[in-house]
Amino acid sequence: MSPAAEPGMRVVRTALCVLEAVSELQPVGVSAIARATGVPKSSVQRCLVSLREAGWISSPPGGPQRWTLTGRALAVGLRGSAEHGLREAAHAVMQDLRDRTRETIHLIGFGAGHSPASDADPALVVIDRLDSPEPVRTWVRLGTRVPLHASCSGRAVLSRLPEAEARALVGDGLERFSDQTITDHDALADELRAVRERGYAIADQSWRSGVGAVAAAVVDAAGRPVGALAVSAPQQRFDAERAVDLGAAAVAAAARVSAAL
Repeated sequence: MSPAAEPGMRVVRTALCVLEAVSELQPVGVSAIARATGVPKSSVQRCLVSLREAGWISSPPGGPQRWTLTGRALAVGLRGSAEHGLREAAHAVMQDLRDRTRETIHLIGFGAGHSPASDADPALVVIDRLDSPEPVRTWVRLGTRVPLHASCSGRAVLSRLPEAEARALVGDGLERFSDQTITDHDALADELRAVRERGYAIADQSWRSGVGAVAAAVVDAAGRPVGALAVSAPQQRFDAERAVDLGAAAVAAAARVSAAL
């Protein structure tokens, strides 16, 4: 790359960094984006204006300015996932799983993405969702980044990777989301061994307060995880006995998606 091109590439990388922050934090203001990305507020503001003019983000008029992704940004992301066939392979299975459990089903995509913040940033992202028909239900925004160590989807994916690779992906610091979050590497390794034995992971408020969930990994022909299917329920409909039933359903559903891939 020529020296003249480097400033332009830095601008692009900064804009992508800002766009990712909007995706994760929306609705979000300039100051919060600057704190999350480490980009100066003046640069954040310029990126936001450019992204708005390009149709990627918007901010409602009146009141404090809070930015959100537009349908254009979401459509591009979903088309990207669809190219790998995961959403198409999973959709009918997700419908069956939702109808059987009457709980919200999330499809999580996994891959080594590339962001301005890192050249090898492991991405675990919600790429599809079917809502529970119950009046009280769980909900996660499409495009949400999911923590590898704290979520059942993350632990389901990690359990299908070699131990050394899983350890490298989670990094040194394990962020605490609740009192139930695993923040010790030895405890996480023990939990991943348990996940391998039973075939699914359980999250009892370890990521989101008031939510219980199970997840099973979706794998490709080589046995590598490409994502996970998660069943999540409000805490009042989740206990150890139901986790076993939901876990078995998730394992069977994930196996169907894996076979379709």
